Amino acid sequence: MSATKNLAKYTKEKAINLAAMARATGIQYSVLYASLGDKNRYRPLSIDEAIAVCKFLDVNPIEFADKEPAG
Repeated sequence: MSATKNLAKYTKEKAINLAAMARATGIQYSVLYASLGDKNRYRPLSIDEAIAVCKFLDVNPIEFADKEPAG
């Protein structure tokens, strides 16, 4: 599972408000929704977006890294 999908799962489990996240991070709501909220659409977060989201959530980005070895 990708880091973006792991972040999406986390935000859903914690019932994170994407509108509040958008306001706090400066990332457009539509971008956050496409990446984290819409299960029918998949848009990976950029590294800068992912870091901003993790700062907002006060979590370490490495927590969402894919645990499977690349290959």
